[in-house]
Amino acid sequence: MDKVIDNKMDPLISIVVPVYQTESYLRKCINSILRQTYPNFEMILVDDGSPDRCGEICDEYARKDGRIRALHKENGGLADARNTGTAVAKGEYITYIDSDDWVAPDMLERLLRQAQQSVADVVVCDSVKTGMEDVRFPSGPTAAPMQFSGPGAMERMLYQTLFDTSAWGKLFSVKLAKAFPFPKGRLYEDLFTVYKMLFAAQRVAYLPQVLYAYRNNPDSIMNRRFDRRNLDELDAADEITAFVRANCPEYLPAANARKFSSYSQVLRWMRGADAADETLREKREVAWNFLKCYRWKMMLDEKARKKNRIAAVCTIFGSKFYVLL
Repeated sequence: MDKVIDNKMDPLISIVVPVYQTESYLRKCINSILRQTYPNFEMILVDDGSPDRCGEICDEYARKDGRIRALHKENGGLADARNTGTAVAKGEYITYIDSDDWVAPDMLERLLRQAQQSVADVVVCDSVKTGMEDVRFPSGPTAAPMQFSGPGAMERMLYQTLFDTSAWGKLFSVKLAKAFPFPKGRLYEDLFTVYKMLFAAQRVAYLPQVLYAYRNNPDSIMNRRFDRRNLDELDAADEITAFVRANCPEYLPAANARKFSSYSQVLRWMRGADAADETLREKREVAWNFLKCYRWKMMLDEKARKKNRIAAVCTIFGSKFYVLL
């Protein structure tokens, strides 16, 4: 290896990889980045105080390739690790890759090409969720690329059509990313943040091609039993509706559709929570009351995804039946 960035003509892309307890998967992630057909990147590996050998692996790769930097810090969570990497990023563009995931060999090249052709601040690609080690990435787009205004892309994301709320699988202008740090210490850091990035963008491009493989890791926080940190999703949904009401009320139906999804999901997770916990009882009541009050608008919203509209119908049968679905 021992490669050094020497191409001054092509934009530098910063790749931030937060690393924590993914020793079994980290090499696959890093190797998928090193195989990129677009070579002008810097890889910022942020060891978030990982107790396993992840820090050693980061240092090993940094010694072999001049494009790689290994940063070591005390554990502060995914949001803090991303912020640490973003703060030192030198690229014109930035992308985030979770350390248990991997990417197609031409992901950077295709995202950058689309950003340049569309003059876009953000480019979004498709992803595949998998528990398999090997994924066949399609060789080309399944449809023509699409372009949106920033607020229009935010509306799509809130309706959960085309775009999801993840920070990964997206190429951002680094100026845009640095303007909106992730909330330290919170779960659902993407839900708290990415909609603001899209809203602030002049143009967002969507490339309908699977370029990112998201590992369905059974040990991840999202796959564990309910704990109180899952309530952060309610706060994120509330912040979204407050932001939209204040800045672009014409998109309030989209914000409420996303709130409907978040409240439904947390209610489902709370099914196994402590029934005697007064705070959780209050949260259940607030969430259920919103679902009941908004269900008719949800049913009639033609832009809402079918899953939400069916869920709204199911609320008619009561909360006990609803959370069992």
